[in-house]
Amino acid sequence: MKEEIAKITRYLAIRGIFIREGSASIDELSYLADLTQRENAQLIGEIGFNAGFSSYAFLKANPRVEVVSFDIGHHRYVKSAKKFIDRQFPGRHKLIYGDSRDTVSRFAKENPGVRFDLVFIDGGHDYEIAKADILNFKQLCTEKTAVVMDDLVPWLKWGMGPMKAWEEAVNDGLVKQEEVIKDGMRVNRVDPPGKNVWALGRYVYK
Repeated sequence: MKEEIAKITRYLAIRGIFIREGSASIDELSYLADLTQRENAQLIGEIGFNAGFSSYAFLKANPRVEVVSFDIGHHRYVKSAKKFIDRQFPGRHKLIYGDSRDTVSRFAKENPGVRFDLVFIDGGHDYEIAKADILNFKQLCTEKTAVVMDDLVPWLKWGMGPMKAWEEAVNDGLVKQEEVIKDGMRVNRVDPPGKNVWALGRYVYK
């Protein structure tokens, strides 16, 4: 996966574009690729395209995978990364720009028959945004959909919101958590230190 990250980074750097905001780690990208294969996922949704690392991991993992990404598009490298993804995987990736609190629900209304096999939530770090992303993605999932929530590092400022939103979703019975991964290792609890923590769960439909 390191080689894949290098490809995208090099493509952007040649064009004078450098990534300013954190992206998924190599451990997490490998996990996402493995999960794609394990779940035999065909249609994947993600909130937070950024530089396209996670989209690349999904698309590379299975030649039949299609990905729909939602991104606010603030960074100029987003459009360049999209071009790179389209060159590598023509016709298999769709990027929807805008605030995910609006675009995900709109997409669900416009595509009532769509259900994702796997979703990856790596969007805004504010609690309200993270909570909305979890709630809104449920419209596009089933009880079998694998739900991966990123940035569960409450000891870091940008991880407090996602962690609070995820814990509430689990405690309220919205999501059933299956496992937590910290820096590539499965753990029983989310405790510091750690750079990258994510969780896998499934939506609960009553």
